[in-house]
Amino acid sequence: MRHHAHIAKRALTTKANDVQNKEFDYVIIGGGQAGLVVASRLSEDPSLNVAVIEAGGTGLESDEAAKIDVPAGNLYNSPVQSDLNWNWTTTPQDGLNGQSKPWPRGKVLGGSSAINGLYYVRQSALEQNLWASLVDGGKDNWSWENMLRAMKKSESFTPPTDEARQLGEIHWNETAHGSKGPIQVSWPAVSYAPVGAFIESASVVSAPATNNPDSGNAWGTFVANSAINPSNWTRSTSRTGYIDPFTYRSNLVVLTGYMVSKINFDTSNKDSVTATSVDFMKKRGGKVYQVKAKREVILSAGSVNDPQILQISGIGDANLLKSKKVPVVVDLPGVGYHLQDHLSGGVEYSPKNVSELAPSKITGDAKTDSFVNSATSYTNTSQLLGKLEDQVMGAARGNISKAVAAYNAPDAVKKGYNMTYSATANHIYGTHIGAMELLFSMAFGQMQVQAALQHPFSRGSITIESQDIFDAPNINPQYLEQDSDMAILRAGFQMARKIGQQAPLSDHFATETKPGSGVTSDAALDNWIRGVVGTEFHPSCTCSMLPRDAGGVVDTNLLVYGTSNLRVIDAAVPPLSVSAHLMAIVYGIAEIGSEIVIKNKDNYNKQSGGSSGSGSSGSKGGSSGSGSGSGSGSGSGSGSGSGSGSGNGAAALAPVSLLGTLGSLIAAVLVLML
Repeated sequence: MRHHAHIAKRALTTKANDVQNKEFDYVIIGGGQAGLVVASRLSEDPSLNVAVIEAGGTGLESDEAAKIDVPAGNLYNSPVQSDLNWNWTTTPQDGLNGQSKPWPRGKVLGGSSAINGLYYVRQSALEQNLWASLVDGGKDNWSWENMLRAMKKSESFTPPTDEARQLGEIHWNETAHGSKGPIQVSWPAVSYAPVGAFIESASVVSAPATNNPDSGNAWGTFVANSAINPSNWTRSTSRTGYIDPFTYRSNLVVLTGYMVSKINFDTSNKDSVTATSVDFMKKRGGKVYQVKAKREVILSAGSVNDPQILQISGIGDANLLKSKKVPVVVDLPGVGYHLQDHLSGGVEYSPKNVSELAPSKITGDAKTDSFVNSATSYTNTSQLLGKLEDQVMGAARGNISKAVAAYNAPDAVKKGYNMTYSATANHIYGTHIGAMELLFSMAFGQMQVQAALQHPFSRGSITIESQDIFDAPNINPQYLEQDSDMAILRAGFQMARKIGQQAPLSDHFATETKPGSGVTSDAALDNWIRGVVGTEFHPSCTCSMLPRDAGGVVDTNLLVYGTSNLRVIDAAVPPLSVSAHLMAIVYGIAEIGSEIVIKNKDNYNKQSGGSSGSGSSGSKGGSSGSGSGSGSGSGSGSGSGSGSGSGNGAAALAPVSLLGTLGSLIAAVLVLML
C-alpha cells in the first residue's frame, strides 16, 4: 500500500531538483484555484509535459487538512488564521479612517478555494456580456453563453437534503448546473430556522426570492450553492477535484513550497518577447532554481501575486519599474492597476434563542459540520436608493471625468478607468443588476445581516515594494475614495437594518448590538461604516482584459500584451467587478483559458522552444474549446464524488476520509494497470 500511495501522489513533490533545469511544455506559476484547473486540463494530453510551482503547501498534512476540509472550519478552525494564508495587509486607507486591513488569500494547493467561505455564486449575463464588449473580439471567448458552458463544465451538482431544503427555504433550477465536472456543488446537509426567516424577510425588503440565480440573472434572494462534496460533507477545492484523482499522471509535476522570483525572456524581438524560463526560490537569499518552458508560461498566482511577478520580471509601468531598478522588458502601464474589491461589514444582533443557531464549534459530526452561511440577497440601485437613485447616479455619471483625473495613475490606465466607469454607471447601475449583496450570517453565538458593495467606482493598485519577491507588494484598494461608493454602501447598511427589523427574521433577534440604536444619522452611520468594513475577499481586475492603450494587460486570448507566450489565467483578468462571489467565475475563466491554450498548442516550434508569434492572433477560441469536451469527461473522471474526497485528513472525518483516499489509490492502480 505504501508503494501504491507513492504512485498515487507521485505528481506532488517538494524537491526542487524534480524540475530544476528541466524543460516542460507548460510552466504554470501558482497552484491555486485556476492554476490547478489549467494543469489538470493540459495534462489530459499525455504528449504534453506540465509543471506547476506553488508557494504554499499541499494541504494534505493532517493539521492543514483539518482546517481545509471541514466546511464549518472556515469559521471555527479557520485556515485564514494559519500559514495557508498569505496574510497580506493593505496600505493605510484614507476612506477607512486611515486603517490598514487584512487581505487573506490562499497559500496552498487550491489557493483561495481551500480557505474561502465556499459560496458558489455566478455573475449575471449582462455583466459578462459587458465585460466581453470592452475589448475587440471579446464576445468570441467571453460571452455569457460561453462562460456559462465553462462554469457548468467545472461542476457536479447535487440537490439539497430534504432537511436543508425545508428549513433553509432552498430552491433551485437543476438545468442551470453541470453534472460531470470535477467540483462538487451542493448545500450543507443541515440548515436552521433563522436561514429560512432571512429568505422571507429579505424577499420583502430587498429583492424577491428566486429559484434560478445561476442562469444569468443573479438578482434576487436565495440560499447560494456551496462547494461541498455531499458524499462525505467536505469542502470541494480545485485540488480535490482537478488534481487528487489524477496525480498518477507521469506528465504532471506539482512542486510545492517554492516562490517564483522571476520570469525570464528572450528579448530579441522587442515587439513580442518570449518567456523562456522561470526562476524560483525556497526562501529569501536562498538558492535560485530554474525551470524552462518549451511552449508557454502561464501565470495563475492570483490578483496580488500576478502583478507582483510581472513587475519584478520587467513587465509593467516603466516609471514604476525604473524607480525600483527593475530593467524594463515590456512597458505595460496597466499591470497592477484597475484593482476592484467588494467591501463589506455587518449589522449584528444578539439572538432570542441561542439554541436556534448553528453550533459555534466543530462538533465532529460530518453533517452538522457541513453548515456554512450561504443565504444572500442581491439588490439593485432602485431598491437601495429609492427616490435618491437619480441624484446619486446622476452625480456619479456627471463626475466621471473629475474622478478619473484625480487618480495618480498612468494616462493609459485613466483611459481604462473612463471606460469601466462609464460601463458601470450607464449599463449596470440603474438596471436589475445587484449593486449590493445582503448576506445572512450566524457565527460565535451572534447573527448578522451583512452588506457588501459589488460595483465600486473606487480603483486601487498592486505595486512592488522592491525587486525582491519576498517583500510584500503594496496593496492599495483605495476603498471609498469615491463619494458614490459611500452613498451606495450606506444605503446597503440601512437596508440590512430594515431586513433585521422585518418579520419573521426580527422574531429571532433580541437586540441590535452593532452599530446599536444610538447610530442613526447619515454622518454617524458613515463614520461607523468606515471603521468596521473590510474586504469581502474578492479582489480582481489587476491584469485586466482591456485594450492595451486603455491600461489593458491581456488580450481576449489571455496573452500578455507585448509577449508571444505568456498568459494570465485567474481572477486578475476581468476588467469589471461583478455582482457575485468569485469562485464559480474563476473556474469558468480557467476552463476557457485551458481551451485557449490547447487550441494554440501547435503554434510553437517544439524543437527550438521558440514561439511562432501567432499566439495572440485573436483566433476565435470561444467555442473551440468544446472540442476539449473530452476533457470534461475526464474531469468527471473517477467520479469526482469520492475522488474529490481523497487526501482528506480531518480528524472529525477520519473514517470517511480514509475511504476517499483508498478510493483514489485503487483508481490510480486500476489506471496504471490499464
